[in-house]
Amino acid sequence: MNVTVRQLRAFVFVAQLKSFTKAAERLYLTQSALSLLIRQLEDNLQVQLIERSTRKIELTAAGHELMGSAERLLDDLDATLANVAELGAKQRGKVVVAAPYILATTFLVEVIAEFRARYPTISVHLKDSLPEQVLMLVRSGGADLGIGSFREWESGLQWTPLFQEPLVAVYPRGHPIGKLPQLNWSDLAGLPVISLNRDSIFRDLADDGFSQAGLTLAPAYEVAYAGTALGLVRAGLGIAILPQCVGILTDPTILLRALENPQILRSVAVITRNGRSLSPAAEAFVDMLRKSARVSASLAAPQPQPRLSRRAARGRRSLDAISEES
Repeated sequence: MNVTVRQLRAFVFVAQLKSFTKAAERLYLTQSALSLLIRQLEDNLQVQLIERSTRKIELTAAGHELMGSAERLLDDLDATLANVAELGAKQRGKVVVAAPYILATTFLVEVIAEFRARYPTISVHLKDSLPEQVLMLVRSGGADLGIGSFREWESGLQWTPLFQEPLVAVYPRGHPIGKLPQLNWSDLAGLPVISLNRDSIFRDLADDGFSQAGLTLAPAYEVAYAGTALGLVRAGLGIAILPQCVGILTDPTILLRALENPQILRSVAVITRNGRSLSPAAEAFVDMLRKSARVSASLAAPQPQPRLSRRAARGRRSLDAISEES
């Protein structure tokens, strides 16, 4: 049967108003167009629904049977369409985000806080996990989107770059490297280094930094989580190589500095599944990520330093030493 919503709506209005004229006005149709819709509905159902006379309009037994179901069906359809429109306006919904520990505890918490302030009726479910699990969650549909740094671009996933940030050395306050005018990878030679293990892309990046400096990384400690690395630094057991965003997780007992010669950057991207359109709520979250990423990128970018005279440079070094030990 080729029954349409327009036919059902025309029938319900005629039955409710008991008038073709009034129903046509409410539906912004001519009476002939309305009559055609009713005839098409009766032809499709192969039954008469309305008794027509010059005085009044009455429903047949079949018409009464259809009336209750048609009203409920149209009410449900109207409610569903209103819900979809509400979602389209980003007024409610749910977003499932997968991210590794470092990003989940630094960059993402601020994004989620801002998102919740702007869209209070959209719930955000954060799945903090290992980078490999982020890929699996997005690919399987367990997460709407994932955020992280990954070794390679894999098929079946859509990649959108967000920002880059440098790797830094995290060290205990008062450590001699804090007094250096510039911290190079070569300055870490012979010092106990704490790195993430070989399952992490940051180990690859650290290996690359040492290699370009003519050194080989031989970690004193290898750990799976950045929080563990920070704990080892806090205990005075070494210098950790981590992304710059971990500065949010530090306390006054530890400091961080960018590593130079070479500068090693990690790229952060948002990934979604190919062939699967995002919900309006998820699209709103991705937009928020892009805006926040532009701010993060500007903060991570090295700022040009004015050239100082020798006397001014000596004064700056003295102030830095005082700040370092304070």
